[in-house]
Amino acid sequence: MTHRRLLAFSLALTAGCATPLPDAHSFAPGQEQIVHRAASLPFGPGPEAAPFVCEMAVLEGSPKSEGLFTIRVRTDQPWVMPPHSHPRAERVTVISGRIHVGRGTDVEGRQGESFTAGDYYVNAPGMVHFVWADEPVEIQITGMGPWEVHPVK
Repeated sequence: MTHRRLLAFSLALTAGCATPLPDAHSFAPGQEQIVHRAASLPFGPGPEAAPFVCEMAVLEGSPKSEGLFTIRVRTDQPWVMPPHSHPRAERVTVISGRIHVGRGTDVEGRQGESFTAGDYYVNAPGMVHFVWADEPVEIQITGMGPWEVHPVK
């Protein structure tokens, strides 16, 4: 994975990967909930520049706009997200499968912590990390936009 491809993925994500929905500050008058049923989540193709093939759904807000957003990402094959950081906290819930998170830049050593369905973690702003999965997974990411992915050279 090249630095250029990861940067392109970051730009594609902030450009929008699916139809954004209202965030908590833009409910219509009288609207009390944003509801998504698991069987009908609005998944669409992930950005072409993503470092792995995935589908994405924007559940709330927009990763390209100011404010809270929540997205789901699912894959059906092994993948690696190269070393990167985010300027704001990244909150991740594993919906299905198992992912691994390593700190630092040693992707080849693949040392990290494993997370399975139901697990939740928060990466601090600026923490350099990489993520990988050896099986199909679905994760949910919540953060404050605009979302940024800063690749590490």
